[in-house]
Amino acid sequence: MTFDRELRNHPAHLEVMVQSDTTIYSILQLINQETGIHSTKLSVFADDSRSREAMLVPEATLQDLGFEGDLHDDPQEVTLYYDYKVEFTECPILLCDHYLGDLLDD
Repeated sequence: MTFDRELRNHPAHLEVMVQSDTTIYSILQLINQETGIHSTKLSVFADDSRSREAMLVPEATLQDLGFEGDLHDDPQEVTLYYDYKVEFTECPILLCDHYLGDLLDD
């Protein structure tokens, strides 16, 4: 997915409101629910570098990461980034285009 912030209306961009005690694991679950991505290699990052140093650990809360604010009285806007890897790139069954042969024979 793109990390370009200039594309405000990209379908992969999400906007959700959560409490500051929400864990990164919960945010990963929200991403799964909102996007339909079910990769076990889904990660959340503090910046758009997608570096290992910017990767947020699932056990951490937003509060642990220094984000404060009350959801109702004083919400703080935080931009986080996510990325995932497709897990079945080498599977011959999933990559098989055998069904195309049947279509071409007709």
